[in-house]
Amino acid sequence: MTLVYSPAIRLFPVFIAETSEKAGWLTPFFAVLPYIGLVYLIQEFFKKHNDKNLSDIFFSVLGNIGGRFVLCFYWLWMMVLLGLYVRYFAERFLMALIPNSSMNFFTVTILAVVFYAVRGGFVALTRTTEYLFLTFTVIFIILFVLSIGNIEIINLFPVTHYDILPLIKSCYVLLGIWAYFTFIFFLADKMNDKEHIKRFGMQGGLYLVIMAFVILVQTIGEYGHTVVKRVPLPYFSVIKGISVLKTIERIESVVLACWVFVDFVIISVFIYIITSIIKSFFSLSETKSFVSPITMFAFVFSNYIARNRFELENFSNICLALNIFLGFIVPFFIFVIGKLRKRI
Repeated sequence: MTLVYSPAIRLFPVFIAETSEKAGWLTPFFAVLPYIGLVYLIQEFFKKHNDKNLSDIFFSVLGNIGGRFVLCFYWLWMMVLLGLYVRYFAERFLMALIPNSSMNFFTVTILAVVFYAVRGGFVALTRTTEYLFLTFTVIFIILFVLSIGNIEIINLFPVTHYDILPLIKSCYVLLGIWAYFTFIFFLADKMNDKEHIKRFGMQGGLYLVIMAFVILVQTIGEYGHTVVKRVPLPYFSVIKGISVLKTIERIESVVLACWVFVDFVIISVFIYIITSIIKSFFSLSETKSFVSPITMFAFVFSNYIARNRFELENFSNICLALNIFLGFIVPFFIFVIGKLRKRI
């Protein structure tokens, strides 16, 4: 759930306002249906492989050669996503706070922190995330309550049956991010209670729907879809407009601090996923030595992935499509093949 915050805040309002306009705030209730199917699919994967991770299941279903071929594709794509999120981290500061600073200062800073955190171990990261996640959720709810007074109902209604097709189309952006549910199971060998994936997945799905709903109501409800689709960071602009008793303002620094934490988590987890894939791909027992080259790659790739923010946003469209392909479509075909071969 923590992984989706950063891309959700950045992408959901702009993409959905452009596709579904006023009705965009209903999109999460449509997108949750494929997500539920994915939860059931992943649960089936681990009924016979409770002590394995997703890489092991690929090998079991597709064999040694086929498993490595598919795993290589995931490996390359996770490297791309890692560099992308490092670049987004820097771009956010350049757009929101310090436009004339060097981008490399921010990328080096976050990667240095992530490097030492990853070297410290997976348990420390997950425990820290577990406690801070609750704090972030409370702040998220408080900010929504404070912004309710700025929401205009006319920006959210009317909604008619003609909006159904645009709502289905706008599910594209949500599913492109919720596909990370599949990616975290490359770390399944580090997880307990995999027999309860369905229950935890449903609880997480409810949270994701509420979170996306709140973000869309805040942004589209306050500015209207015509403005939201033209603003780089509409959620950040909404928070800037919050005023408590006309005395406490400029609380967007709180959001930015939380956003830094969320980016730290997603970059760290992606590095763990990449090292887990490398470990399975080469049948290694230890992968700590790979953290340094992966971190250096993320720094270099983040500089060359796009020349400016507009290219970065266009590249996000490709990312969403490949996320859906690797997060939803490929697991479905793996499931079908596994059932036919009686490996799942």
